[in-house]
Amino acid sequence: MNDPSSILRRNNGHRLSVAGATRSSFRSSQFETGSAKRKSLLSTPASTKRRQSSLPPGSTPSSSQQLHSSQQQQAPVTASPSVIDPRPLRDKNYISLLQQEVYDFLSANKFEIESGGHPLTQRTLRQPTQRDFVVVFQFLYHKIDPFHRFTKTIDNEVFILLRTLNYPYLETINRTQIASVNSSNWPAILGMLYWLVKLNLSLADLTIDGTDPILVDDQLDQIFIDYIRQSYRAFINNEDDYSPFLSNMKEKFDEMTKGIIEDIGNLEIENQQLQTQLDTLTKELSILEQSELKSKALESDLVKFKAYIETMESRKLKWSDVLDKIREEVTNCEKELIELESDKQRCQLELEVQGHTPKDIDGLYTERDKLTRLIDVTNSRIEELENQLRIKEIECQRGFESLDNFIKQYNAMVYRMGTASASSQVDKDGNNSNSNSYELTLLVNLPTSKPLLPADIINKTISSQKVQLLQYKSQINTTIHKHQDDSIKLQEQLDLMSEQITEKREEIETLEAKLSANKTTYDEIYETMTNDTTTYSMQIEKLERELRSIKINTNQGLIEVENRSQAIQIEYDELIHQIQAERSTLHDRVQRLIEFTIGFKINMQQNLEDLESLAIQESN
Repeated sequence: MNDPSSILRRNNGHRLSVAGATRSSFRSSQFETGSAKRKSLLSTPASTKRRQSSLPPGSTPSSSQQLHSSQQQQAPVTASPSVIDPRPLRDKNYISLLQQEVYDFLSANKFEIESGGHPLTQRTLRQPTQRDFVVVFQFLYHKIDPFHRFTKTIDNEVFILLRTLNYPYLETINRTQIASVNSSNWPAILGMLYWLVKLNLSLADLTIDGTDPILVDDQLDQIFIDYIRQSYRAFINNEDDYSPFLSNMKEKFDEMTKGIIEDIGNLEIENQQLQTQLDTLTKELSILEQSELKSKALESDLVKFKAYIETMESRKLKWSDVLDKIREEVTNCEKELIELESDKQRCQLELEVQGHTPKDIDGLYTERDKLTRLIDVTNSRIEELENQLRIKEIECQRGFESLDNFIKQYNAMVYRMGTASASSQVDKDGNNSNSNSYELTLLVNLPTSKPLLPADIINKTISSQKVQLLQYKSQINTTIHKHQDDSIKLQEQLDLMSEQITEKREEIETLEAKLSANKTTYDEIYETMTNDTTTYSMQIEKLERELRSIKINTNQGLIEVENRSQAIQIEYDELIHQIQAERSTLHDRVQRLIEFTIGFKINMQQNLEDLESLAIQESN
């Protein structure tokens, strides 16, 4: 039953193998229109798996004897998460042998022609690009299933096809590596391509009783070759009538066409029956799956609720004290709420008596907010103007002080020249006149409504003062002798004044000593006050901390209840997460069970087909 010949079907007196369709992929000729209706090699997954599991070792190049575990690749098995690729894919010599094997296979099967002119060199398999990998994979897979069309993204397509072919080391590669082939992940990809090459070679070497499988195309070619051979013999024998050969060829073609049509009808009927059975089994399986999921979920929920009830019963004893505290706090809060409600009603009555309404108060609050914002804007503007005015005042003050110092220096010089009493000097006519007064005075009340002039700042003009100084110079020359006489008297007066100044200085020193003593006393008193202030501040902070601790202790009961509520919520979330994880695990187990059931069903159907074929053979 496991022999490859058991999967053959009878068609018009010839034995036809579905696996023989693989041989047609190695031919460069075009398919006939009728052969386009042939089913894909992978359209029946179970039969494909059966053929793969029963493949004999294929003929490989001489270097294949050096490839470790190549025999295992010819009989693919279902990969499991624990499968580890035993091939030394990191060995450079082994990688070179794989590259040579793949290169020889691609070259022998006209890769460049069938791939639309894609270049093939040793560098293509040594440093491949993503495009090189995609073209090579599509070429190798089309050798297995020439009717497949690549419509999805390359990573999804490759992963699904390798899983369909039961690539034994599927867990060693991932979608990211397939979507981005580079030098780091190329050894694993090259191992996968070599496995496809070995699979192609094994399918190409399938035989039936030591002979090559006969295809529909092979029969058509044989009939046509017979016609050509007979016509050529007639041509050699100088016979011009080829109509008997042509009519014979047409009759054989008609017979084959009828057989193919009958086979197609039988296959369609069989396909409909299998589809009906598949739909029935799918419905039954879905009902069973839902029932199992509900049963397991209910059992799990029951166990968890029992554990939860036990936990809550153990915690119930502790809740009584907490509930008492909460009731006391609730009672206090209700009393405070009643008091606040009474205060609120009293305030509302007072406002009604005064003739105010809540809307009026809200309007006043709104107006006050607007006025506050306007005041803030005005204050900010005033502050800016004050800053500018302050800067200008400082500049003016500096100029004023500079001018004042200059005038003081000038007046001092005038005083030193003996003109300090110029305002009280008597002129030559004996009249007391201020015309010879050379002292300058800085005006305080300055006009602000017009630009300032020199005459507005100083009480005299500089030009007139200069003329008076020149006149006074001539007077000095006449009065200098008189002043010399007066200087002696003034010197005596100066000595007397010096003695008085010395006495005043001694008094000043005495006062300064008293001031220093008073300052020391002040510093001591100030330091004592500072220490007392610090002590009081520390006491205030201590009292504030005690107040905060009292508030914390007051709210501790509520915080404990909130913490317990959060803990219960966390446990609930964990239970939800565990339920979801168990559901996912059960879903995967059911999916594997479905796959196993479908595979078992299809294998049973295939065995029945084999038994039917064997019965037909024995009856013939």
